[in-house]
Amino acid sequence: MKALLWILLGFIVAGLAFSVVISPWFPKNLVAESLIFVFFCAPAAGAFWMLYVATRNERHPFPIILLAFVPYAFLWYYFERVRIGKHKTRATTTA
Repeated sequence: MKALLWILLGFIVAGLAFSVVISPWFPKNLVAESLIFVFFCAPAAGAFWMLYVATRNERHPFPIILLAFVPYAFLWYYFERVRIGKHKTRATTTA
């Protein structure tokens, strides 16, 4: 059930960003321009962070790497895996 809510939230946020992109509306004030900036920069920065953390900490990083290309998937990754320590770390070998 929790995954379904995350998926629904992702579609809502992506739909809002899509409607801003395809609409014939042009921003005329600083608040609207900053909102557009957040819609474009937050997913990119979050995806790069998610790629970095997944490749360093996950035992099997490939599915998480693919998931990083979904807009705002980094929020799911942070709340479900990183924040509460559920991510599986790689086994370290000591010589």
